[in-house]
Amino acid sequence: MIIDCRTKEEYEEGHQEGAVNISVQDIMRGELGVLDTLPRDTEIRCYCASGARSGMAKQILESFGFTNIHNLGGF
Repeated sequence: MIIDCRTKEEYEEGHQEGAVNISVQDIMRGELGVLDTLPRDTEIRCYCASGARSGMAKQILESFGFTNIHNLGGF
């Protein structure tokens, strides 16, 4: 699973093939979308524009019990 942690507008301007857009703001609010349906050990790779938001998303998802999160950095 690849998560684009940028805003919807940034995602629509271009994104990695197969990536799902869940902004870091949504993640902070606990609005996880498709992630809510996945086992907590699913491999999840996060990215954003610089790596900062994906780093925050990684930490938050880990606090929600996800155990296999990777920060891919900037896109």
